[in-house]
Amino acid sequence: MSNVAIIGAGICGLRCAQLLQEAGVTVELFDKGRGVGGRLATRRHAHWRFDHGAPSLHGDGPGWREKIRGYPIWSRTHETMECHVPEHGVNQLAKDIARSLSILNGCQITSIVQHANGWHLYDDQAAEHGPFDDLVITAPCPQTQVLIENLDTPLKQQLSNVRMNPAWVMMLATTTPIITATQQTPTHNLIRRISAEHSKPKRAINKDEYCYVLEATAGWSQRHEDDAPTDVQTHLLAALKDVTVEMIKPLHCAVHRWRYAHTQDAVGKPYLMDKDLRLGVAGDWCLGRGADGAYQSGEDLAAALLHAKPFGA
Repeated sequence: MSNVAIIGAGICGLRCAQLLQEAGVTVELFDKGRGVGGRLATRRHAHWRFDHGAPSLHGDGPGWREKIRGYPIWSRTHETMECHVPEHGVNQLAKDIARSLSILNGCQITSIVQHANGWHLYDDQAAEHGPFDDLVITAPCPQTQVLIENLDTPLKQQLSNVRMNPAWVMMLATTTPIITATQQTPTHNLIRRISAEHSKPKRAINKDEYCYVLEATAGWSQRHEDDAPTDVQTHLLAALKDVTVEMIKPLHCAVHRWRYAHTQDAVGKPYLMDKDLRLGVAGDWCLGRGADGAYQSGEDLAAALLHAKPFGA
């Protein structure tokens, strides 16, 4: 039976691993982060909780809809689709999938080499992992390109036109409300979206406390990608004066940069494979959608791998 290495334990890598394992394949996941889920991320501070990557779970894929429908609905006034949020945060979905999988967290794979006996992976501590018969990479496209740059594969050309944009986000707890809706997308050159975290299911907080996640626009985030977090925080707080007439009194404030948050130019198909090398790549950047696109990407790649020859022989 073949064994597979998957680099990246976001929702794409997790769904791919889940289906492969259910088919009897031995799978090992590697992720540089301390946890799983990628941008399905939830940050906690004191008794506050912030979904600072994806604000909710929503999408049209039938398998995806079935997966998220068991989580509480977080109604959003400007959208007709149902948006779900697990009561412990959006990363609960990733944790639920990861529960039965073998994952090595805190392990950044920096190089990959294919020898006669299979794929060998090397991490930032110079440790070697492998061999593996097949390799799947679900990291953001720029990181995937770095890993495959020394390989002789058509995947390099196929990925050359993918473009991803950064996003700065701010997590804010205040004593006064900023918006009255569950979410707002103001017409502003700096603020792309404001999500009222306290409005989500089971987000009980103290009286007269309000929690928000503010996401900066792609253009502003790109221009200020390498700014100091303190400067970004100052700019975002100042921009709030254009959105609310209330005097902002922060109880907590922190910012986070997602270097590869959104796909500007996608692959246009759910995955890519080099069958000769027994190498597959996938991610939300393949279809250009969010978590639902990443989920479909991992699902479709797993199906392709299971039907590929000599995979699983």
